[in-house]
Amino acid sequence: MSDVAPTTQPEPQVSQRPSTGYAYYVFWVMFGVNFLNYLDRFVMIGAANKVAQELHFDLSGIGYITSAFLIVYTLCALPMGIWADRARRKDVVALSVALWSLATATTALATNFWTLFLSRMVLGVGEAGYYPAGTALLSDYFNRARRSRIMSWWSCAQLIGILGGYGLGGGLAGLYVGGWRLAFLLTSIPGLVLAFLMWRVREPRRNQADEESGTIEQATAGVQEIAQAVTVPSQLLAQFWRLLRIPTLFVLILMQIFAYFVLGVNSAFLPIYLQQKDTFALSSIQAGLYSGGVIVLAGIAGTMLGGYMADVLNRRHAGARVLVCGIGFLLSAPTFVLTITTGDLRLFTIFFVLTTLLLTVYTGPSTAATQDVVPSALRASAVSLSMLIAHMLGDAFAPSIVGVLATSFDPTRGGHFAAGHAGQDLSHALLMTCTPALVIAGLIGIFGARWMAGDIHAAEQADRRAREATL
Repeated sequence: MSDVAPTTQPEPQVSQRPSTGYAYYVFWVMFGVNFLNYLDRFVMIGAANKVAQELHFDLSGIGYITSAFLIVYTLCALPMGIWADRARRKDVVALSVALWSLATATTALATNFWTLFLSRMVLGVGEAGYYPAGTALLSDYFNRARRSRIMSWWSCAQLIGILGGYGLGGGLAGLYVGGWRLAFLLTSIPGLVLAFLMWRVREPRRNQADEESGTIEQATAGVQEIAQAVTVPSQLLAQFWRLLRIPTLFVLILMQIFAYFVLGVNSAFLPIYLQQKDTFALSSIQAGLYSGGVIVLAGIAGTMLGGYMADVLNRRHAGARVLVCGIGFLLSAPTFVLTITTGDLRLFTIFFVLTTLLLTVYTGPSTAATQDVVPSALRASAVSLSMLIAHMLGDAFAPSIVGVLATSFDPTRGGHFAAGHAGQDLSHALLMTCTPALVIAGLIGIFGARWMAGDIHAAEQADRRAREATL
């Protein structure tokens, strides 16, 4: 995968092969980190309706703030991923958690649109460093046979975090004027504790879980040299081009562009949609707990179902992990339309549950597939590259687009939202953008699953050559 010569930089100190019990200890610490990652992110969404009213901005402003976080998050993910492939990944995670926790605390001090805008941008920097390093770290504690299920279980934390963020943000925002500020302070404190625990975690060797114990040390030296060799911009560009030439990775990125658009705008506007008087007129706390509760229950079911289906089908079809993602997205398109077009809360709940279940099927399989098809030394870089492209072209600008589009459907240009009657405006904007995106994402996954077997073999061959080069 790399034509450049190895460097002589020392390898970061790594641990001996961990016990199964210790691997699961690391998993639970990472589970807690992933929970806080989404709690800190979605407490703003849960409180957004009240925050916008108190700081005097509209739907488009909510979209801009959400996009500001996503754009910074996307742009910072790439350098953070490169750093994670060359340093101790557990230290990258620890630093990232500490940074985003401090950014969350400063959000409580926002006095207007722009101070809120800037604090959410800083949050994006911290959260960008965590995911590439964390994904690569877990992949070296759990091998390919269990990876999809582990990633699915890990992803359940983000669903619980969404519930916590929606519920805490919406609940405290609705108690009294300025109550949302307390929510940001409360969510920032546990992050500093978890940052310390991550700093104390032992760093595994690269590719440790996928290698036999007798070859771990040799394999590590070879793949670490490859990662350290990629240091200058021209070499980085060449390396990323090689990653994009992996067909399955390209398919996953393309599929995620359309999927992230849908997930980004719906997570940003769902509680607001439920609070509008021309939809269901829920209170701030009701909207947060209802939407978060459905996302957790149906999302965990979908995430676990996707992970187990992909691992079981993978025994017969090497591309099952990508195929499962595509099927889930395609089937979610009609259920999404039925969800948005119904005015009955009971029917809305039924279709909302089905849509959430189908949309979350992809979570574990897509993460595992990304790790499976690239050499072990480049796993964090592959995640970062995927995040950069998929988020930048997918959900980075999506909330702004939908917010502006929904406002354009309002002949008063913001009067509907100010009066709490923007539900139909949002509904039209979501239908026009999200429905075709889901169909396209599904077709890409279904037809793009064919290349995965060859890509896994190529990744294994690259790791084998790296071992042989050190003998």
